[in-house]
Amino acid sequence: MPYVGAAATLGGRGHQRLFGTVMHWVIQQSIFKPGNYQLLVNALDTLGISHTSVAIANGTFDMLPDVNPEGKVYVCGAIKLARIARDKGWVPGSLLNENFKFDIWLAQLGSELLNHDIETGTLADVRTGHLAKFFIRPCEDNKAFDGMVMDSEMIADWRRDPAKAQLQKIDVIVSPVKAIYREYRLFIVNRKVVAGSVYRIGGRVEISPDVEDDVLDYARGVIDTWTPAQSFVMDVCLTQEGLKVIEFNNINSSGFYAINVPKYVEAIQTHHG
Repeated sequence: MPYVGAAATLGGRGHQRLFGTVMHWVIQQSIFKPGNYQLLVNALDTLGISHTSVAIANGTFDMLPDVNPEGKVYVCGAIKLARIARDKGWVPGSLLNENFKFDIWLAQLGSELLNHDIETGTLADVRTGHLAKFFIRPCEDNKAFDGMVMDSEMIADWRRDPAKAQLQKIDVIVSPVKAIYREYRLFIVNRKVVAGSVYRIGGRVEISPDVEDDVLDYARGVIDTWTPAQSFVMDVCLTQEGLKVIEFNNINSSGFYAINVPKYVEAIQTHHG
């Protein structure tokens, strides 16, 4: 059921004192795991920020409820909600843009990317026969499927599967599998790291808010070189060749792991509100 935060009536004045202006948040509840959704709602309520949860029916762009808040609106959702926000003229709406494409990252950062040694093509025809196992992901941050390790048998199954017919024309990148020791997610707002989390150690899911200083320093160096947006998410990993950028993600739709969600919310509200 769509939910309008109590902060819309109980916390408005406190919100204005904290941030100077009022920016409403619209949340596509289905894209978040229940725990992450609750962390976000709790942070918004604690900070006195008005918010509405919405649903978007499969195969449509129909948003329920069809809200139209006055003033600035920030959305937390996937590509459909980003399009709805654009069509409604919401500002800042979604920060998704044309820079969330692997070929652009490669042109800007080169060997700083973990997967800089790539093959490109559509899922149906990208070259993989020279690799026993390989990493594959969509070129764009379109959530068509999650990046993963495949082998020749698995990709052959995908190419034969009628249920995956809609994926065959999607542009993908393929690269050799790398040894990764630790993986981190960093939330960047106004080109500054505001929250971070470890999310995998030695290939196992292990989450922690404790991110080492050298990882933060590395991220700042990348930010000084190039960024896909003013606010975004960067995944970084530790490899045998040092720290590398795994990928960039749209901040409006990224999972939280163990980040400090109130810090992320406050940073967005302060800078974009």
